[in-house]
Amino acid sequence: MKNSKGLVKLQKPLIKWTGGKFKEFKEFKSFVPNFDRYIEPFFGGGGVFFALNPKCNSFANDKSTDLINFYNQIGNINFRTELYKFIEVWDLIKKFSLITNSEILMIYDEYYNNVIEKDDVPYLVRAVVLTHIDNHEYEKLFDNEFLIDFDNFVSEIVKNLISKINRIANISKKEQRNFNKEELGNHIETAYKSGFYIHFRTLMNKIRKCELTNISNEKFLAIWYIVRELCYGSMFRFNKSGEFNIPYGGIAYNKKNLKQKVDAIFSEGTINLFSKTKFFNLDFEDFINEIKPISSDFMFIDPPYDSIFSEYDQNSFSRDDQIRLANLLFKSDAKWMLVIKNTEFIYNLYNKKGMKINSFEKVYTYNVRGRNSRNAKHLIIRNF
Repeated sequence: MKNSKGLVKLQKPLIKWTGGKFKEFKEFKSFVPNFDRYIEPFFGGGGVFFALNPKCNSFANDKSTDLINFYNQIGNINFRTELYKFIEVWDLIKKFSLITNSEILMIYDEYYNNVIEKDDVPYLVRAVVLTHIDNHEYEKLFDNEFLIDFDNFVSEIVKNLISKINRIANISKKEQRNFNKEELGNHIETAYKSGFYIHFRTLMNKIRKCELTNISNEKFLAIWYIVRELCYGSMFRFNKSGEFNIPYGGIAYNKKNLKQKVDAIFSEGTINLFSKTKFFNLDFEDFINEIKPISSDFMFIDPPYDSIFSEYDQNSFSRDDQIRLANLLFKSDAKWMLVIKNTEFIYNLYNKKGMKINSFEKVYTYNVRGRNSRNAKHLIIRNF
């Protein structure tokens, strides 16, 4: 693929995944050797895979069952259909927000100016939403077959609108700040889209816990993908009950071009790239033993970091796992390269005879639970 200047344009990963190395590829691409087969035991978003665009047979593995199921659905017409339903509805939410905007703003103004009581807001907001539901133009937005739980969807929309009205009013009074109509309109759209997101996040959690059945695999994975795209920072975090609990990305996410992202999933480039790729959902050691890498193979290793917080999509990775990985790599005949954040433990683990170690600096965009400093040194470790 080439851009308007005739330069080769790298195909981006289909999904953002914690620890992805697509942007960092330039730091270590010069070390990549020639190879006959490409092997990746910790695939995630596949940043290096997409940057390399291997033309040979490739083998990709990840412990996340949902992620591998997602990749295996590429090319599935039913999965494509389910995803494009979300694209259509995502656009309808903005339109629905616009037609109710003046009425919601009137409720806000009356509440802010003490014309109505706080207890009046829920009833009035719900009435506005329900008044426009029967509009034929928004039939697909409120289709129960798509929503699965119509009542919960409406409830989340109303709940988020009420919360937004209260929050903006409180900020305005506390900071003596007047929001203009455009700002208020953007906040109303955010409330609608947050309600949409939380509704499907709830469904995803229920399906995971088997509280909601008879949902097709394609439908679940479409929900899973949309939730991942719209959650704040594309992070994935679960509470003690095993429920995913990251909030909506916020006002900046309102303009997300989901169609462009979904188009990329089913593009000719993606289909061609994946045509020679086989996916696995195994422990990394089982995967490597299954593939049996040889000297003409190249393995790119991007494991979870050595930190207190080393759990991705509910899969933990301990220091014992780091040692198990290192011992497996030391015995491998394949050329391999590992890129990982530097810690004393990791450096000592790989600082052995025959290993080559380089480094580069990485700046983190997000700092989840303090697990990353804004700047961190990363090691490039290889056996060739």
